[in-house]
Amino acid sequence: MDFFLANVITLFFFVSAYLLVKKYRLIRRRKSYVSAFSVTVGLVVGVLPVSFCFAIILDAALPDIYVKTFAYKAVFVWLVLAINWLWQMVKLQSVRNYA
Repeated sequence: MDFFLANVITLFFFVSAYLLVKKYRLIRRRKSYVSAFSVTVGLVVGVLPVSFCFAIILDAALPDIYVKTFAYKAVFVWLVLAINWLWQMVKLQSVRNYA
């Protein structure tokens, strides 16, 4: 049961991060590729310290299985989020307005 709850906590953390980025429209069409790329890289790199702090909070509040599961799965979920955000950025920047 602890392993299941650890997976739920990990899923909740990264889904919350994804939904916050989507809600505030941080990935959107920008004036240049450089500004769009810098915002996306900032998001990708910004998730790392937040997840590290979240793991420290988990370590203080819950048994070790939660921290180990979060740390193990966070690497893979972070990589999926990074690829997704970069892909969305490229897709949005490559759209042309023919009006």
